[in-house]
Amino acid sequence: MIKKVLNYINQYEMIKPEDNIVAGVSGGADSVCLLFVLLEIRKQIPFTLKVVHVNHGIRKEAAEDADFVRKLCMEKDIPFKLVEKNIKESAKQNGLSEEEEGRRIRYEAFESELLPEGGKIAVAHNSNDRAETMLFHIFRGTGLTGISGIRPVNGKVIRPLLCLKRNEIENWLMESKIPFCTDSTNAQDDYTRNRIRHHILAYAEREVCQGAVGNMNRAADQLLEAEEFVARQTKAAVIKCTQTTQDGIVIKIPEFLEEDAYLRSRILLFCVEQTAGCRKDITAAHIRSIGELFEGTGSKEIHLPYHITVYKKYDMGMIKREETLQGGSLCEKERKEI
Repeated sequence: MIKKVLNYINQYEMIKPEDNIVAGVSGGADSVCLLFVLLEIRKQIPFTLKVVHVNHGIRKEAAEDADFVRKLCMEKDIPFKLVEKNIKESAKQNGLSEEEEGRRIRYEAFESELLPEGGKIAVAHNSNDRAETMLFHIFRGTGLTGISGIRPVNGKVIRPLLCLKRNEIENWLMESKIPFCTDSTNAQDDYTRNRIRHHILAYAEREVCQGAVGNMNRAADQLLEAEEFVARQTKAAVIKCTQTTQDGIVIKIPEFLEEDAYLRSRILLFCVEQTAGCRKDITAAHIRSIGELFEGTGSKEIHLPYHITVYKKYDMGMIKREETLQGGSLCEKERKEI
């Protein structure tokens, strides 16, 4: 298994000699496997390693999990950082679900431990997680980015275990006699992802196609390649059709309308995301309304979330934010795939 993960790491150039790696370790099977795999990989690729554990303050046994990870790091002589947050309270304050807020807090904690000169954040998502994420995004509505699921590398974030299924991880830990914690909430259906895991994906594996998870991951790889190709095309089209000014992003409408319809929507989404700082709460309906505005006649304007105004004057369009959000917005701080 170590060889399989090493090949995957090398395929995506996740870890290079002398890298600084911050690993998120919850104490569960996946993250404990990640830690031990990184220790094995470090024998072949020298890098520094630090562990961060986030206690969300939701489960009674959370303190025991933190103590388990701390002792594990002491045994392996790995620097350890504990971050404690009341996720329920902060989720209410920020208007997010506990699941979304937990993700935001975790990545914020991981990034805060990176060295000034940079580094990478290693998290323990596996191929089952990727398949579950694909389904989650499809059910809620998504494009190429969402349907390709979790990326092996996303900026500073690396996922060395994405090539492994959940049962491969658990079997390896048992064979290696490596203990791990069991999160009681994983067996519950309180979260959407758990319901997808327990009922939909399990049914697909059992009744539709044995090996569905692996098939979905292969499809995700192809979709990711398609997404990266379209992203390059979009970048070239943005350079051709737009101009960034102090007031906002200018759209050269004649050049814009020469592009393929699908690419036009990607151009608009890119411009709105750049103006807003993220794409949270920006829907397909918003992008469609901008397209219809630029395709129409006359001079009109529409308003989007984040105080964004889009207007058209003859052959010129403009996307601008009328007002700076006080203190920044949560979407500017997170929204990583995570």
